[in-house]
Amino acid sequence: MTSEAAPATRRVLLHVGVPKSGTSFLQATLRANADRLRAAGVLFPTEQHKGLFHAALELTGNHPGWGVPQKRVKGSWARLCKQARAFDGTTVLSNELFSNASRTQVETAMRELEDLEVHVVVTARDLARQLPAEWQEGIKHGRGLRFRPFLERMLDPERSHDHARKFWRHQDIAELMERWGAGLPPERIHLVTAPPPGAPRDLLWQRFCAVVGVDPALAVFPEVGANTSLGITAIDVLRRVNKQLRKGDRPPLLRRTVKQSLVNGALRQDTSPRVSTPEELLPRLNEITDDWVKRIEAAGYEVVGDLADLTPRPAEGAPADHRVPVRDARDLAVDAVAVLAREVATLRAEVQEVDRLRRRVAELESGPDRLRSVVRRARARLRGE
Repeated sequence: MTSEAAPATRRVLLHVGVPKSGTSFLQATLRANADRLRAAGVLFPTEQHKGLFHAALELTGNHPGWGVPQKRVKGSWARLCKQARAFDGTTVLSNELFSNASRTQVETAMRELEDLEVHVVVTARDLARQLPAEWQEGIKHGRGLRFRPFLERMLDPERSHDHARKFWRHQDIAELMERWGAGLPPERIHLVTAPPPGAPRDLLWQRFCAVVGVDPALAVFPEVGANTSLGITAIDVLRRVNKQLRKGDRPPLLRRTVKQSLVNGALRQDTSPRVSTPEELLPRLNEITDDWVKRIEAAGYEVVGDLADLTPRPAEGAPADHRVPVRDARDLAVDAVAVLAREVATLRAEVQEVDRLRRRVAELESGPDRLRSVVRRARARLRGE
């Protein structure tokens, strides 16, 4: 099926996931081209952490897990919806954490948009790529599970572990479309499939723009993607760091520091192979995918791309039960320490400069008082007091 966009008159596109399906690339491209998009009649709120991220945390009630106080997220969703109602065109609200919303939370979200033409957009890619990507993302956020046990846990038919239930709440694309699309006509529920490996970089963007109803050629793509993929050596080092950090308190600020400085900075230089889903699991993944395809086709949702893109395929990479040589991990860890040491030195210099400026400001603020005191003493001496 192909996409024919509706007229851009107070229309809202809710891009609700799934995680690891190109969402970071799409959001970075939307953000980098916000002015161009607005001129073309498309609004994308660029205050990510004050807007979309906080709105997702507010809707799902997951702000404590991210270390964000409730007062900071309260009213975030209503403010975004107010912007959408005031904009005469199409508003795109994109955050993969929306995929965590329950049916009740979805109903709450939709009530704020009752007077608008609402569309739901889900981007998705095949499970053979999603499983290692989600495993890696968990390591980035502090988990320590190896890939093979992770696969066993996720593919347990009973989904008995809470970790598995959480994974499928985000990744079951048919259920996600049913959950967020409840009450909407099927033509307003869109599945955008992520192209297979080797496809042109901008093909996902072209497909997404087909739903938005905007010329994809207007975009200038960001230089660097927002989400770093790590090799098996980097993952091994990070797992060891996570294990050490779990011995003490691990506040949200520390978690963000690990993600930003260690993952997106020091470890991204690793060139070791990425882990891949074992071929013997492909039949099971195909069963799950076939069920999704049947439900999507039966529901009559719009598909932009090709459902065949969701077919799990063999991929080259490290085996699921890989073991990283200690020497490789050590060498990368030494390189990472050097990167972090330079960053700490830069931050210390910045802190020292801030302290110097604060002292100078304090001196200036206290200057008039000292001057008045000197004048009073001088006058007293003149009076012979």
